[in-house]
Amino acid sequence: MSVTLNVDSAQALYKFSFEGEGVNGYFTYDDTTIGTPNSPNATTYFDGGYDYKFDLGEKGVFQGTVGNPIVFLPRLEDGITAPETDDFLWEVRAPQRQPASEFALVNYFHYPKGSFEGSTALRTTVPSTAILDVYPNVDFPNSIGNLLYTGTVQTRIEKVPEPALLPALLVVSAGFIFRRRPKLST
Repeated sequence: MSVTLNVDSAQALYKFSFEGEGVNGYFTYDDTTIGTPNSPNATTYFDGGYDYKFDLGEKGVFQGTVGNPIVFLPRLEDGITAPETDDFLWEVRAPQRQPASEFALVNYFHYPKGSFEGSTALRTTVPSTAILDVYPNVDFPNSIGNLLYTGTVQTRIEKVPEPALLPALLVVSAGFIFRRRPKLST
């Protein structure tokens, strides 16, 4: 009997969750995903996210199984006319949406400038409060579309527990013991 267990101890999944008045949701992502710098102040982690749900109450529910975490630090000195915040985004490109769409879904979690200490590394911690902006009809670079929701939310990031390996190892060990046990003669 041969047993192979594949465990990538370097991989760590994280769950970002949020909750506000009438809204809640989450997304999960792998913090070992290699980022693609878009600029000195923005990095996209393509296909680094796995599962998401944004429940905006009467305004709709957006959910699926793939997405792209983005860390963005808009700064006026870089010619970006947005407010200076530290942003953690969840982007679902048009072909990634379920069902597929002609538009991307982009969700901005805005934190105070300096919260990420100037880093566009994938987040494993964030402050507890953010402003959430949801844009479900983004046609980048032509248009960001209409803002569907904006509001204050409580946020947190938790490491997703690794699968319980101990019970599996106990079952395999028990199988070896009972298979190898000599038969008693009477």
